[in-house]
Parts: sequence; structure tokens; C-alpha cells
Amino acid sequence: MKKNEMYLTEKDALTDILTGEKDLVKLYSTAMTEASGKDVRKILKTNMFETAEDQYTVFCKMQQSGYYEPKPADKAIIDEKVDTFSKVLKKH
Repeated sequence: MKKNEMYLTEKDALTDILTGEKDLVKLYSTAMTEASGKDVRKILKTNMFETAEDQYTVFCKMQQSGYYEPKPADKAIIDEKVDTFSKVLKKH
């Protein structure tokens, strides 16, 4: 290896893949809500769910390898979010 060459570690590569998969799910979601054709929406929906599964596979690999440790959620924050979304649902 030359002095200025850099290589991605497995963790770096998986982090990059995970971020890309998460971004793709968001893009497919946006495209699906903007599309008007049933066939196009069906394809986008299928792709979105397949990408979400790929993202989860990468997440599991990272977690198993000790690269990604989700933090436990604070109960007060969860309760606050549930309350907020409950109010929104009641309005509609």
C-alpha cells in the first residue's frame, strides 16, 4: 500500500451501503406518491419494499458485527410522539 492510498474498512463500506439504501427508500417513497399511473406506482412500491429489505439486511449485518448499536429510546420521547400522532389522527 502506498503512503497516500486509503481503503474502506468493512464498517465504512457497510455504513455507506446502509445510508444509500435508506436514501433510496425515501426516493422511492417520494416517487410513488408523485406518480399517477397504477403500473408505475406498483413498480415503485415493489422496488421500495425490496430496497427496505436490503437495508434491513445490511443493518442486521452491521449489528451482528458490532458496527451499529441502536440506542434505547427514551420512554418520555416515545410517549410524546404517540400523543402527537394520536392528535393528528383525531383531526382527520
